[in-house]
Amino acid sequence: MSRAPWQMPSRRYRALHASDLDDLPLCGTCHDVEKLVANRAWAEAGDAEWGFCGVGVYVGGRPVAYALVTPALYVPRRHPLARGANADAAALLAVYVEDDQPVRAFAKQAVQRLAARLVDQRNIDAIDAAASDRGLCLRPSRGWLESTGFRPLDDGVRHRLDLRATRTWLPSPHEMVRQVAGLVIPATPPSPAGLVEPSLREVVREPVSAAR
Repeated sequence: MSRAPWQMPSRRYRALHASDLDDLPLCGTCHDVEKLVANRAWAEAGDAEWGFCGVGVYVGGRPVAYALVTPALYVPRRHPLARGANADAAALLAVYVEDDQPVRAFAKQAVQRLAARLVDQRNIDAIDAAASDRGLCLRPSRGWLESTGFRPLDDGVRHRLDLRATRTWLPSPHEMVRQVAGLVIPATPPSPAGLVEPSLREVVREPVSAAR
């Protein structure tokens, strides 16, 4: 008896809001994201400024990955981007992918959706992220950031994704129309994608250690 070919469950992308943070999945090995969601002034600032504070990736109706973002002036004091935040850039605070998700592309897709929503925002020219060697929720690996389009700034820690250069790989208008309902209609509260991305390491061989 022949087997039907395996198919990946359909995925949806949804905008995240401050009210969603309590329902996001957290990384089991680091507590930085717990601290991040405990004080949500940064998320409320994103909602007020752009109408969202992140993007979640949902598979089978369940959040499996996410990226969180805030205006530069609202980066929490203890976050790696707090020092020297650039006013012309949105700050990528965390990237998470569930441990059992083998596709690191989920993290990249969440960042692409963020870029697509920020590219036309007034006074926002880029997304800044803090990098690390091994990859953490709050500090993805340099290798993964660079593979996602980020480039290192002078200090070697901050990496920048120039939104003006993303138009070539942003989702097509057709794709954006197909996904727009998921982005603007909050469904079940999304869970933040595990900031520690072992799954990304397994497939990509680069932990945001390659995947964060």
